[in-house]
Amino acid sequence: PDRIPARLNTALFSAHYLPLWIGGEIRGRVRTDLVDRVAGFAEIATIESGLRLRDDGLDRHGRSAALQSVAVQLRKLGLIGDWRNELCAVLDTRGEELARCERGLFRTLGLQNRAVHINGIGADGRLWVSRRSAIKRADPGKLDTLAAGGVLAGESFRRCAIRELWEEAGVPRELAREIDFPGVIIRSLREATFGIHDQQVIVADLILDTSFEPVGRDGEVEEFLCLEADAVRAALDGDEFTVEAALATRECLERRGL
Repeated sequence: PDRIPARLNTALFSAHYLPLWIGGEIRGRVRTDLVDRVAGFAEIATIESGLRLRDDGLDRHGRSAALQSVAVQLRKLGLIGDWRNELCAVLDTRGEELARCERGLFRTLGLQNRAVHINGIGADGRLWVSRRSAIKRADPGKLDTLAAGGVLAGESFRRCAIRELWEEAGVPRELAREIDFPGVIIRSLREATFGIHDQQVIVADLILDTSFEPVGRDGEVEEFLCLEADAVRAALDGDEFTVEAALATRECLERRGL
């Protein structure tokens, strides 16, 4: 797939974050003011080049247990901003699963996560976008793609998309199966409350008949808007979208020439 990289601020990482080694690879980054606390856990070792999960001899299940223990301890310290009770996969450089752990741990340890963003495209060229609920913990009231969500451990991109389309927009399974993945993955990298938000944004498109109207089912969406491309661009320029939704939406507009 096409991978559109973010502009990495390597100076910031060098100055304010230490690498975290998992499975013999650097898979995370820990903010320097949290290093002492993370290093105090029995599951974490301090090494010359940063921090390392004590995973010698451990398989995927052992690493998962160790990381989940770290997650629980950080939560007790109030250092996980958004506990989801969802397991997501930590992948190695080949895309193989090293471990799975609580989704909320990813930002604190700077682990890379994955999310699917589905662009809802009307047959007339207009785009369906959603407005996030005002009570959402992250980005309340911001515009978003038709549906989006984190990829859970062991879940395919397609299965994630079908699940989120139904939960967030009421798209029935038989229609959601028509989703298209153009092979675009955009890396979103930015600082978050306790660490780094490092996410692969998997872009997907779904063509919708003009008679279809999305309906929120899980309370995460305040309203849906069907907008002309020019109105979408104006909202993007006005910073009305979430960061990741803006990336996926701009890419869709450019790729489809809308």
